[in-house]
Amino acid sequence: MDKVRCLAVWGARIVLASCTIACGDRQSSVPPPQKPAVVASAPQVQSNTPAAPPLVPVEQIPGDKEGTIGVENTSGRSGAFYVPHLSSLDAPPLLVILHGTGQSGADMVATFRDLARTRHFAIIAPDSRDHDGQLTWEVGDKQGDVTPDLTHTMDCIAWVRSHVGFSEDESHVLIAGYSGGGSSAPYIASNRPGFTHTAVLHGGVFPGGIGSRRMPAWFSTGEDDRIRPVTLVKQSADALAALGFTDVTFHAYPGRHGLSDAELRELIDWWLSH
Repeated sequence: MDKVRCLAVWGARIVLASCTIACGDRQSSVPPPQKPAVVASAPQVQSNTPAAPPLVPVEQIPGDKEGTIGVENTSGRSGAFYVPHLSSLDAPPLLVILHGTGQSGADMVATFRDLARTRHFAIIAPDSRDHDGQLTWEVGDKQGDVTPDLTHTMDCIAWVRSHVGFSEDESHVLIAGYSGGGSSAPYIASNRPGFTHTAVLHGGVFPGGIGSRRMPAWFSTGEDDRIRPVTLVKQSADALAALGFTDVTFHAYPGRHGLSDAELRELIDWWLSH
């Protein structure tokens, strides 16, 4: 089995007007040994999430800290972070967010920044590697797999903790993945300590690569999402439940393959109230 599979689950993927989902992304299979039938490239289109503006240098955002992460993967890509203004006693919740195929961490910071400011949580958004022209994630599909993207994600978290100088609320550390990044979220969360919640947004899972750790899990997609249809995302949620994830939430929202305001808001409400 090709180790680099984009989570373009079941079809082609679309995100952020030319930057979210490419069907070259590794597909989700639920449950094994069934494999995704289509792995083809398609234009990237994201209908609901606006294109991300360039990151504003840290000094231009009074009180906030935002910028580029100082470690790179083998493709020379790094990631982005955002930390809201903190007092010396603050320990904010932490969102680790994995972008869709063709996107970057900066896109995800732009998507969640307003919520992070109002709900007071930090964001770490790694970049995936470039695989033959596809900016996509490598997901482990069997026990013990350690992919370079997993390692880079953990390196990004360590860099922000040490260089930005904050300690997160250890009871609220969510790793979420959108579209092509979806399957990487439960894969990393179940194989590395420290994560308390995981979420798959318009994506799926590779059950074979899920590790031993268990935590609350969120799944959501669009009611008219043709790339990640409701039935297939629901199957992915059921696959995690069958592996012993006892607290699995599933929601379908009006719309297609885009992150709506309601979806983002309710995801954060679920996480911070859980």
